[in-house]
This record gives sequence, structure tokens and C-alpha cells, in this order.
Amino acid sequence: MSDLIVDDFYTARNLLYLGAFPQALASLAQLTHLSGALDVEKQSLQCRAYLGQHNYSLILDQIPSNSPTPVLLAIRQLALLKQQGDSDNVPASIVGVIDELIADSNNLLDSAFVAVAAQVLVSARKYDDALKILVLHPKSLECVAMTVVAYLAINRVDLAQKLIARVRSWAEDAPLAQLAEAWTNLYVGGSKYNEALYIFEELAQASSVSTVRLLNARAVCKMHLAEYDDAAELLQEALAMASNDPDTLANLVVCSNHTGESLEAKARYMSQLRHAAPDHPFVRDADAKEAEFDRFAAQLAQ
Repeated sequence: MSDLIVDDFYTARNLLYLGAFPQALASLAQLTHLSGALDVEKQSLQCRAYLGQHNYSLILDQIPSNSPTPVLLAIRQLALLKQQGDSDNVPASIVGVIDELIADSNNLLDSAFVAVAAQVLVSARKYDDALKILVLHPKSLECVAMTVVAYLAINRVDLAQKLIARVRSWAEDAPLAQLAEAWTNLYVGGSKYNEALYIFEELAQASSVSTVRLLNARAVCKMHLAEYDDAAELLQEALAMASNDPDTLANLVVCSNHTGESLEAKARYMSQLRHAAPDHPFVRDADAKEAEFDRFAAQLAQ
């Protein structure tokens, strides 16, 4: 593998992690005449960029259900999962394909496959199964980051912090390692909100890209620090980049409760969110609260 290819993949990966999907695809497009494992890596990174763009149909068109390449087949399952929208109810058929792939020990030699397969398992709340395969690649940043996600999902922030402390010894400056540390800081809260904000701002400055993902991350930190006007500015910038981004709209609904925006503006954000992502966790939570309120109101009216 030439140094040029290594560098180009490195750049594309980091752009992918930061949410700069068009830039990641442009970087990958410069790589031509690849074959074998290099071509598979390029395809997998391209499809993961399409995932970030919510272009699930394109992935399903490009990766057949009988693909002989495990990492691509795992990405197909992730696309199917995201396409169906309801991450709280992962179809057994999707998990079944992942379980079959994991059963072949040869597939577990590929850290990229393991990271994607673990993402599906975490979505299905099969945390133990995810952690069992992630531990096979302790020096893969993608597997480390996914392990942090799994630890936070099961409220083991102590294990996440210990893992991040170990990673600092060999990948402190890697963007993905910094992102994992920032996620953990957000989970811990308190004084860690400032540390998380610093990391997100440094990543944005160092990469010279402004992405919806980083803008939302910074805005969430600002809201936790009660800097709502600053958060609103960041979210409006994100909205200008992607007018139907679900996370941006959900964060705008929350932020608008603290910035004095009109009821009409809040209703508009919520309406956009319902249209763009009817199964978004924020929408489901709001619907559940409304149903509960209506139930109590009906009881009181009797």
C-alpha cells in the first residue's frame, strides 16, 4: 500500500468521522485503479458517507443482499436499520445476518467489519455481544470509539473514561479519539461540558470544515452551559447547511424554549422534525408525554 493511498484513506476517514460527507466522498473519488482489499475499503468508506447523508437507497442498490464481502454486507444491514427509522425496534432479520457473519471467525479479523457489526448490535441493545467482538481489536480507533458508545449506553462511564485514558498513550491527537473523549465528557457533565466544547471547537478549527454534526455538538455543549443565544446561532448555521436535519431541528425545539422565540417558531421546528424523521427519539418522547398528559386530563375531567 503506497503512502499516498494511506494518506488519502486517513483524510477520508477523518472527514467521515467529523460529518464532512461530501468532502470525504471527494477525497475517495481521487483514488482510482484500486483492487482487492483497497477497493473494498474505498467502497465501505463511500457507503458509510452515504449513510451519513441518509442516502440509504443508494447503498442498498450498490450492495446486494448476497454480497460476498462481510463489511459491505454489514453496512447493508446498517442501511436497512436506518432506513426503517425506528432504532428502538431492530428487525430480527437484520440482527440475524450480523450474527451469521460474526459466527465466521475469519470475518472477525477485519476491524472495519467488527466496528460496523457492533454498531448494529448496539442499536439492537445487544451490548454484551458487541463488546465481545470489539475487544478483539484494541488498537483500532473505530472499535475503541464503538466500545465507548457501548459503555455509555449501559451507563458505564467509568469504563469509558479508563479506555480513553489508555488510548491517549497511542492516539491522543486522532480526531476519532478526541470525539470519543468529547462524547464521554458530555455524558459526565458539570465542568466536563467546557472540556467537550473545547474539543469540538478544536476539531472544527483543525479540520477547517464546518459540519452539521460538529455544529450540533457545540450547540449541545452551549445549551448545557446555559449559553442559549450562542447555541441558537450555531443551530441556525447548521439549519442553513441542512434544512431538514433531524438533530438540528430537535435541538432547535429545545433551545427555543430558552431564547424567547415565538410559539409559532417552535411549532414550525417541531412540524419540520415530524415530517423529516417521524420516528426520531425526540418525536417519540414528545408524543408519549402528550399522550400521558391527555390521559391524566381525561381522568381529571371525569
